[in-house]
Amino acid sequence: MDWIFVGDAHFSQKERERRERFISFIRENSDSLGTLVIMGDLFDFWFGFRDLTPLRNEYADILDLLEGIRKEGVEVIYLEGNHDFRLGPYMSDELGFQIYHRSTEIDLDGSKIYLAHGDWAYPKLGHRIFSSLLRNRFTYKLISWLGPEIVIRIAKWLSAGSRNRGIERPSEISSRIRKFAHKMLNEGFDVVILAHTHLPEVMTVERKSGTGYYFNVGNWMKDFSYLRYNVENGFSLEYFSEEKKGGIASPSC
Repeated sequence: MDWIFVGDAHFSQKERERRERFISFIRENSDSLGTLVIMGDLFDFWFGFRDLTPLRNEYADILDLLEGIRKEGVEVIYLEGNHDFRLGPYMSDELGFQIYHRSTEIDLDGSKIYLAHGDWAYPKLGHRIFSSLLRNRFTYKLISWLGPEIVIRIAKWLSAGSRNRGIERPSEISSRIRKFAHKMLNEGFDVVILAHTHLPEVMTVERKSGTGYYFNVGNWMKDFSYLRYNVENGFSLEYFSEEKKGGIASPSC
């Protein structure tokens, strides 16, 4: 069975076409899909409110899809991003996802794999401060007190503003994350899989212990890229096209 790694879709209520393409992609792969790994920021905003009705209404099609594949036996691993966090208990308890706050390690057919969204890979001081302010008990209580209606509006405004301001160039983020991946590979991981940059990428690192690989799954906003793994072909970075039914963009390993 295949493993599929996908992230940075940033789905919002306005993005119907991209959401429909994602649903088509998952359904087309349903017969061979064993594990879906969501590398963070699938949603442009998600927070685990007690009352999830507004978020369920906004993302009903995506949630129905994920609930459906879980019922079919597909395992779902979710790495929290910087736009979707505090995912449980709904996604862990009700949907049965394996949720990881920042990173996790898995063994995949004998290979030691490091997984993370990537926003904490060599972050700048400003990001560390903002993340610390956002992810703490006091802020969680404040967000819960304000409620989903108000917070969702604020989150959409902040998200749109950050994109318009272009706070950091993708090349700068990619350079830091590439450096982080190189470090993790030299520390003994065989494969490092990240997201966050929105740039699909493959990097090989030659070590004394053999070749290590870094993959960035890219995005589901423009490139519609994802990473696939199966025993027969190993890892391959691919792109999904409804017309071409997908296409391998880089050599498998």
